Amino acid sequence: MTDEQRRKDEAEIRALIADWSRAIEAKDAAAAVAAYTPETVLYDAIPPHRTVGADAVRRLWEQIFPHFPQKFRSEHRDLVVEVDGDVAFVHGMHHFVPEPADHPCGATWMRVTACFRRHPEGWRIAHEHVSLPFDPMTGRASFITEF
Repeated sequence: MTDEQRRKDEAEIRALIADWSRAIEAKDAAAAVAAYTPETVLYDAIPPHRTVGADAVRRLWEQIFPHFPQKFRSEHRDLVVEVDGDVAFVHGMHHFVPEPADHPCGATWMRVTACFRRHPEGWRIAHEHVSLPFDPMTGRASFITEF
């Protein structure tokens, strides 16, 4: 794989992530899962913790959106995109920036890892993992308010 192709693939994947953020901010569940495969596996920080398929992830977002404020931003930090052939891995931090600022959806940063696979129609998310740091002594989430 050439460096030029790697840069092009990384740019495409970063654009998909930006599209995802805009879809979440618009509370558009269908657009949020546009880059997911029908067999995508999501391990999430909220129940049911394991969700399989783009349609199931879409339904999960539809259940979550009513609990979000009218206005909020989706923010990623320190995203690393590693591309090798037909597979790419992305990892970094994510959180929501709500208005008003004290809304619970913005309480912490989450760790996110995603595996993308190249398909004939473009890069698609095959696996995603979202987690919160936790205290191993109590099993409770440890909130990270600044990153």
